[in-house]
Amino acid sequence: MAEPLRTSTPPTTSRLRGLARAALEQQGVAVERLRWMGEHSNHLFRCDTPTSERLVVRVCLPDGRSDAELDAELAWLDALARDTDLTVPVARFSTRVATPELPAGGRCIAFAWVQGRHCEQRPSRRLVADLGRVLATLHAHSRRFRPPAGFTRPTLGIHYLTWADSWHAAQLSRRPIDPTILRLLDEVADRVQAALTQLGTDPAVHGLVHADLHLGNVLDYHGQARPLDFDDAAWGHYALDLAITIDSVPEPLHSVLLDAYQAIRPLPDGYQEHAAALLAGRRLFLATFLLAHGLPAAAHLDLLRAFTAHPGRVSVPSAPCDW
Repeated sequence: MAEPLRTSTPPTTSRLRGLARAALEQQGVAVERLRWMGEHSNHLFRCDTPTSERLVVRVCLPDGRSDAELDAELAWLDALARDTDLTVPVARFSTRVATPELPAGGRCIAFAWVQGRHCEQRPSRRLVADLGRVLATLHAHSRRFRPPAGFTRPTLGIHYLTWADSWHAAQLSRRPIDPTILRLLDEVADRVQAALTQLGTDPAVHGLVHADLHLGNVLDYHGQARPLDFDDAAWGHYALDLAITIDSVPEPLHSVLLDAYQAIRPLPDGYQEHAAALLAGRRLFLATFLLAHGLPAAAHLDLLRAFTAHPGRVSVPSAPCDW
């Protein structure tokens, strides 16, 4: 979900489609139909070929992730596909192309299509349990993962959670936001930073994490949870990564996810002690995003107010999966 500082007007969908088509043609992939799937931190297209192959093409523009960061994401996905039983997006190709309409070009990554359906509004108990297994498997793999030379990913810390030095932070400073809300965001940021500092960065508690594994980034394949969108993968606390996932799950199913997680590995050190602060960190991230875009953030702000009033006792409905 994280986005770089925006410096220009984004190109039109038709020009981005041209870039994706150029990459597919360069790689010898025949295109029967190329459909825009939406914009997240990048632009996604669905490619259907005459041979019934289906791909997702991610168009990454020059002001986004660096090549080193993209290479690192693909390296982790390759390792997960090789070392675990998880179904994760696997890259079919990655290439840099340019067109007359977009002379600066971009990097296009084609992923094999992952089967499954979105179900974030009403997840089954079986899916939530498997999501706990998936997250625990990701964390267990991270503990033994040895990054290749040049491996570079951002850090899921307070800088990340407050969108510091990003387009969002700049927008927030320009909008006529109630000063009491800005003070609230600052106070929460200080408390979340204190909790993250207490957790430390020992490899037992801090490693490579998905960083955005909410239910909107999970497909349900007959009850099997299939994680998507590793674009935000970062170095961070396993406890915070767990809090991000828990926050998207309906509250009655929290224990289902946590029990399934613990069937694979113990809960991350510090999770139970700092659960409220970690949840506040996630909601700080979401509230800042929404406020920067001029969108309603009342539910998130209410939680942050409750957190500052009673730091250890925050229990609210899960955040909606509409980001």
